[in-house]
Amino acid sequence: MHPARVLVAYCTRSGSTAGVAGSIAARLREHGHAVDRHELPDAPGPHDYDAIVLGSPVFDGRWMPEAQAYVEQHGAALRTRQVWLFSVGTFGDTKRLLGSLARREPRNIDALLTALRPRDYRVFAGAIDPAAWPWWSRMLLRGIGGRLGDNRDWEVIDAWAAEIARGLQMTQSELPLHPPRASV
Repeated sequence: MHPARVLVAYCTRSGSTAGVAGSIAARLREHGHAVDRHELPDAPGPHDYDAIVLGSPVFDGRWMPEAQAYVEQHGAALRTRQVWLFSVGTFGDTKRLLGSLARREPRNIDALLTALRPRDYRVFAGAIDPAAWPWWSRMLLRGIGGRLGDNRDWEVIDAWAAEIARGLQMTQSELPLHPPRASV
């Protein structure tokens, strides 16, 4: 197998998603793939790539407009390539009470999954800047089991990147018939 040419495209507001995208790109490079990492909206189109990993933070229960616009602009080309999607939420989906809320985010993810039929979709925890949250929000978050600060689980992110690297080695006949639903 030859190395795949992979685009890791993402948008970010406070840098948390950029960190996740950077980690994914680094792991894919370690597995021998040629990886370009670009922030949206300045990312190139998918035409020159074998695979695309596309991510967005979740704000107001939705992917950021830049990510949605990229999918709308390049949807036809994305559907002809291997695609993986990820979201970065404030607290991810591993906490009992918070997890059920995170799994419902973003509201527009079902349309994206249907349109792109990605190989996989994941929700990762992000970082919570205490200064960006009012005191009452910080108290509520703590009350329901949330934690301020960097909640990204690098082991989980790296393991997913390794799964992507393995998936890039599969032949077309080995690919799953239906894309998996979100899970962590």
